[in-house]
Amino acid sequence: MIGFRGVLVAILVFAGTGTASADFPDWNQYARVQTIEVLTIDPDGELRVTPVWFVLLNGEAYLRTSGSLWLDNLRRDPNLRLKIEGKVYEAQAEEIPGMGIVEKVDIASERKYGLQERLIHIFRMRKPEILRIFPRTHAEI
Repeated sequence: MIGFRGVLVAILVFAGTGTASADFPDWNQYARVQTIEVLTIDPDGELRVTPVWFVLLNGEAYLRTSGSLWLDNLRRDPNLRLKIEGKVYEAQAEEIPGMGIVEKVDIASERKYGLQERLIHIFRMRKPEILRIFPRTHAEI
């Protein structure tokens, strides 16, 4: 059962502003930021805040995960919010299939995160899922 707190959090986090396109980050401004927060809603209505790495490919942001709860949330509802340097943006996520995109994201991650990224590859147990982040459309707000 979803508690009052969960419903209130969901309303506060995902209430539309009507200006989703204007509220999308200029990724070039954040290219050097190491970690962003992905805000999704769990099945019980609770807010899930997950710090993640991101990379830019052709000016678009990509996230990588493997079997995470926040990925499950995005599969139920692709709407999310991103918190970057204290500012919150509305967005949507789309899973991008295929090894080609995994390789591109891996290369970009290695350039950005260096040794930390190389260590992740040592412990990778399966192919990660790649998510492209894009502005929410007005119809989904």
